[in-house]
Amino acid sequence: MVQKYRSKPKIKDVDEILKEAIDKILKENRVSSLKELAQRNFSDCVIQLEKEAHKIYKNEEQNYIKEFLKEKGVSETLAENLSPTISEFATTISNIRRARAGTTSEKILIEALRALDIPCEKCEIKRGGYRPDIVIPSNEVLKNNPEKGVAIAVKRTLRERWAEDIDIFKKFPNGKFVLITPEQDFKEEKVKDMIERGMKEIYIPDELYERNEFSKKYKEIKKMSELPKDLKKFLEKFK
Repeated sequence: MVQKYRSKPKIKDVDEILKEAIDKILKENRVSSLKELAQRNFSDCVIQLEKEAHKIYKNEEQNYIKEFLKEKGVSETLAENLSPTISEFATTISNIRRARAGTTSEKILIEALRALDIPCEKCEIKRGGYRPDIVIPSNEVLKNNPEKGVAIAVKRTLRERWAEDIDIFKKFPNGKFVLITPEQDFKEEKVKDMIERGMKEIYIPDELYERNEFSKKYKEIKKMSELPKDLKKFLEKFK
């Protein structure tokens, strides 16, 4: 008897998810381009894109779970296989999620900036073992004329290892740190710690900035909607 081949379950790649998320938010906002949405409010555009991409990923993850368990035959041998199967699954999902989180955040910000005609690339330049996430306007400029480029570190939440990005201000002349979700873990104590440890320009979602009055006390904290303006102003100096 010929066995029927069953392909391994998989999750859509980051680019597929991002494209689907862009299409969805454009339709919901009744606009024809990401540029139009970003021009309305850059911060809201980034937040909506991140939320929709995360929602799509979670749905993909749930479908992965179902297919994974079916592949392992859990329904037929639940008693003896459930524990090792779930353990294996948890490890697999954890690895997938960790690998995707940073890449997705980078691509979301790159898409939003490019929508506003701001040249940017995934950074490939390392200094002292540290590599930023995004470079403005290009890797070539950052490598040959670092004072004419901007290095950007991106984090989805401050629960991630934000301290490793302090190097962006120590090893690159024009560094910026961007938080792309309005998370609840944004406390004044943490802000003080970030600044004291060397972070000079920290961009956060507009709603997070307005929700926390203490944000206005620190010149290092800026609204995310200011990022495109600041970058365009910087690039104008070298035209």
